[in-house]
Amino acid sequence: MAPAPDHATRVPAARDGRSDGVSARHLKMVALGLAALLLLWGGSELFSRGSDSVTGSLAFPPLTPADVDSIVLVKATDSVVLVKQSATAWTVNGHRAMSADVTDLIRALKDSVGAELVAQDASSFARLQVDSATGRSLLVFRGGKPVVAVITGARGSDYQSTYLRRPGDVHVYLWRGTLAGLAERRADDWRDKRIAALSPDSITALDVERGKDRYTLKRLATTWTLNGGATDSAAVRRYLERLKSITAAGFATAKQVDSTRARGPKRRLTVRGGRGVLLSLAFDSTPGAYIVRHLAGGGGEDATVYRMNTWDVDGVTPASQSLKPASKPVPTKPAAKPGKH
Repeated sequence: MAPAPDHATRVPAARDGRSDGVSARHLKMVALGLAALLLLWGGSELFSRGSDSVTGSLAFPPLTPADVDSIVLVKATDSVVLVKQSATAWTVNGHRAMSADVTDLIRALKDSVGAELVAQDASSFARLQVDSATGRSLLVFRGGKPVVAVITGARGSDYQSTYLRRPGDVHVYLWRGTLAGLAERRADDWRDKRIAALSPDSITALDVERGKDRYTLKRLATTWTLNGGATDSAAVRRYLERLKSITAAGFATAKQVDSTRARGPKRRLTVRGGRGVLLSLAFDSTPGAYIVRHLAGGGGEDATVYRMNTWDVDGVTPASQSLKPASKPVPTKPAAKPGKH
């Protein structure tokens, strides 16, 4: 039976639902990727080479991050465009991406116990979600040319598995491994959520505002003071360790950004070093989370508004009382024994 035709979807504006879109370069990458996919569906050299469609085997060329310059994932109107900026830096839809996650995706194309042929008839496409309406197209480019093109579908009975089909091929495979989860990610899931990373040794002072609780921690040689008074050295040390990595849970929606823009922040954190401000953050309260704006200093991404869980915000803006030494109990006089005056 001839394969069911795959229809090209409208080239979507590559977006993550929380940004204003991406550059023309990235949109061009999506358009080129889909055009290449159409050619592959028509039986390009990439798939006519060898006898894969006859034998029903599925394998991808061995790739490393050094080989790949871009990756495109498209499903309906959602698109993810990963572009290499340098050997260690990637972007996703124009935003900073986690390079380690991109490496995991490339590795997932070879980390499998072996593809299992489960269907070889176009009538199975919709059920396994590898048709043009429900499948997700994955293209990997090397030197501007596609070296991997595949449609990922529904999860298999083993949750760490997914159904795959090459464009233009009726064979459908069950692929076991991490590709299942990685291919389903949306743009925000690929973004770098690190807000800042501070070295405790570089910090000389911190200003914290959390409502009426406002204080300054200052380093004096090897000790710290809180508003000029004594501190619990162990508690301060734990606090500084917490500032080594400040990571968001996600990114604020446009609605969250707009609703908090006019309100004053509920909390502030300013970290200073020998040469000035190392980091300044403002925290706006919303139900169940805080919206975090990067005001000054290193780290973060320009114009990005983050979302942090309440307990994580408590960790980077602790109450002043938690950093003070424990109060010594006031001794009480023993009760007078009866009969004695």
